[in-house]
Amino acid sequence: MTRMRVITFTAAILLLLAMAAFAMNSTEVRSNVATVEDGAVYTWGPQEFAGFYYGIDDNIGTESITLTITGDALEEPEGVVYETVAQRDDFDYEEWGTYWTIGFLGEEYFAAYVEGDAEDAYLFDDSTDDNLMIDEQLSKVLYNDDEERTFTTSTPLKLAEGYELEIKTTDQSTGRVYVQLTKDGVVVDSALVEPSKYGATIEDKTYTYKKDLGDTEKIVVIAVHFKNAFRGAGADLATIDGIWQISDTYTDVEEDTEYDKMTIQTVDADALAIMMNNEDNKIDLSANKYTPLMGNIWIKTANQDIISAEEPLRFYICKEITEPGNYEIRGSVNCVIDGYMMEWNPSNFAGLYYDIDNNLGTEKITISLWGDTLEEPNGVVYTTDAQIDNFEFQDWGSFYAMAFMGQLYFAGYIDDMTSDPILDEATTSNLLGSGCLSKILVDNSTSMVIGSGETVELAEGYELRPQIGIDDKAILVELLHDGFVIDQMAVLPPVTYVYSTDLGDALGVPIIAAHFLEPVSLDDRSYCKIDGLWQISDSPISIEEDAIYDKMTVQSIDPSSMNIMMNNEDNKITLNKNMGTTLMGDIRIKTADQDWLSAENPLRFYIYKKVTVQGSEELI
Repeated sequence: MTRMRVITFTAAILLLLAMAAFAMNSTEVRSNVATVEDGAVYTWGPQEFAGFYYGIDDNIGTESITLTITGDALEEPEGVVYETVAQRDDFDYEEWGTYWTIGFLGEEYFAAYVEGDAEDAYLFDDSTDDNLMIDEQLSKVLYNDDEERTFTTSTPLKLAEGYELEIKTTDQSTGRVYVQLTKDGVVVDSALVEPSKYGATIEDKTYTYKKDLGDTEKIVVIAVHFKNAFRGAGADLATIDGIWQISDTYTDVEEDTEYDKMTIQTVDADALAIMMNNEDNKIDLSANKYTPLMGNIWIKTANQDIISAEEPLRFYICKEITEPGNYEIRGSVNCVIDGYMMEWNPSNFAGLYYDIDNNLGTEKITISLWGDTLEEPNGVVYTTDAQIDNFEFQDWGSFYAMAFMGQLYFAGYIDDMTSDPILDEATTSNLLGSGCLSKILVDNSTSMVIGSGETVELAEGYELRPQIGIDDKAILVELLHDGFVIDQMAVLPPVTYVYSTDLGDALGVPIIAAHFLEPVSLDDRSYCKIDGLWQISDSPISIEEDAIYDKMTVQSIDPSSMNIMMNNEDNKITLNKNMGTTLMGDIRIKTADQDWLSAENPLRFYIYKKVTVQGSEELI
């Protein structure tokens, strides 16, 4: 990807269209791909749309969205219907019992505490109001874990939303711990806990902070379970083994509340259910649209060249994630059953590459189970095929694009489909035949105007610097890399400038192309016009037979049919509970941490791609 800087001088006369392709600080999670056909009805749940909330350990997730197409539109009020219902879930710290969790707009929310025996309903008993949905509210779940942590008088326990829990003093003789809670540095609560007391109860060991959330009074928003505490030589220490926190900023789910195109129609506090539809918001499904539906969930339609009965308009729903952090883009959920075979492709696994505009994406992962094992060599088989794609600058024709492990790569130029100006500069046209692939960095046909002698920044340290001759016709094109001129060529527009270099064993591969139009002059200044740019990486990835990618090994590369096959040769994979296995690159297998397994309740698992949105350093 690249960032382009264009310098313009007379904005009133010259239209400058900047092309930007830079590291995005967001990621898109998409559903299965659908088509716009009159009368079609599509329903997506957590299985079909990874943008909805799903907890694999307890099989939690009920969100669903149904789209009913009339002509080429989603008519109001029920062209789009969204439903979700709460489910009972266990606290990770099990002695606290259970709570009602609900997926809403793709996130996990807290709905209510569950009444129970005194020993396993402490948070319910400690709250004045226990059901947020009675007041048509929800609160996002921020912490729910049972990890052991130690904190001291000098290192407070950091929680979400600016909260910190501090140890002020510890009484060695009684085991009492005096703690203080701050938010953004301001003290908001203090309490005593007694984890070391003889016969200590759940109440003795649990610190809770209660707060009014809207109309809901004194509900527990923070709970911390203390395992022990003692006075050390230099500081007091405490070990905790349970944290629960919900947001102190509630989410309004009152009837008639609008979320973009959707309006809440019913909120049932007894059934703990919510329904929304697109009342008063007809949604037209025409080409090349990105329509906000609700929250971070959108509808995206393809920018198709041809739309017909035989090739209807493609679309999908998607969730846009912009908050920095670590995320799983998962495929459909499956079960470990002897003899089971499952295939993931771009339609049911958004971690594989797919281009909706051109319907590009051929990657497939097929798994075959023997008992609870993916036996080698063919328990896991991955295949991908190159497809013909068009340059954005249409005069250049077409090239081979190939998805590999969820990323798009350039695989080769095509002898009878790529334009002569590019092919004439190619000693090697088929990269796959030379055992490599290269990332596509720039593919653009946006017209732009730059001053003579100014530069256009490309990716990987490259710059184009065109200088117009004294006749205002010829152009001297200079290509710079890391500030040094590495190529010069005099051209007479309209013309394509091409720069070729060696990529591994592939000799003379065109990696940069720019199409120049005739220069223009204005106010004694000369300007270049560019309406096509192309760049692939000068650092290709090696694709060779027997190359190993984690658990997968390349078995075959066919430059004639342009395909690759990998399998798990020499890597038997056993699917046990609560495990994560790297399959290849960023694609992994995850199994559930299920409490019990049986023929009726087999182990659940899915494949996923790990993604980090910019701003977070730690990977999943």
